Amino acid sequence: MTYKVEYVIGLGPVGLVLDRIQQPGMRANMRTSMANLNTLIRSETLNTRG
Repeated sequence: MTYKVEYVIGLGPVGLVLDRIQQPGMRANMRTSMANLNTLIRSETLNTRG
């Protein structure tokens, strides 16, 4: 599954600095969220079959 997120931080030059600071954490959190979603979907699929 592919999940794409697009966002824009305003605030001009300050927004660009904030984006650079928060971007790595946002990527890591998105990976964690998608892995958790994958686990949830797989567990629900197994529960409905068994």
